[in-house]
Amino acid sequence: MKKANLDYLDNMLLFTKESLRQWEKKENNLNFNIKYWIQKGIIIPLKKGTYILKSRFEKEKNKDLYVEYLANKIYEPSYVSCEYVMNKYNLLSEAVYGISNVTTSKTKIFNNSIGKFSYVSLNPRLFLGYEIVKFYSADIYTAKKSKAVFDYLYFRFYKNSLISEKSIEELRINWENLNKEEFKEIETYAKISKNNRISNTIRLIKNKYYD
Repeated sequence: MKKANLDYLDNMLLFTKESLRQWEKKENNLNFNIKYWIQKGIIIPLKKGTYILKSRFEKEKNKDLYVEYLANKIYEPSYVSCEYVMNKYNLLSEAVYGISNVTTSKTKIFNNSIGKFSYVSLNPRLFLGYEIVKFYSADIYTAKKSKAVFDYLYFRFYKNSLISEKSIEELRINWENLNKEEFKEIETYAKISKNNRISNTIRLIKNKYYD
């Protein structure tokens, strides 16, 4: 298998090991080539068996959308949410590192040279509140502003964290960047969750910032 074969993948946003079998049927040879191309920095492994061309990634003008697309594909089903989306809307006072995602599968983390992709498991009935953004002909699933905030609060408080005015303040969320209509959407998600701790958290926030 020759490096020139990879040129045919230049229009693909990502590819798999199976995509390369059309040029190399022998397993040992294929594994050798993949390992060599990774070492040479020609391809970037996202997870076992899934890759992107480094040159394709580097020439992409809208890298944020590319990374969000990859986040959807690395672990499915999933959508981008929580701190990553909140940071886009200037809802957090501190810097955000990595790509936070929600999934109905098991909680998992993938680290690669693109970044840290974390996935937190959510009850299937709460797998909603996301919108579709186009990236070329591909779809990117990303949480609406209100759902990103809800997901963040849900994972923070649905188990054992102390729910108090102080704990809410310590989140350092810029509530002025979330209007009342958007907060009402969060209240709707809280009702769907059927979780008393989350309902109490949302009620406390409402009394402090939205009454």
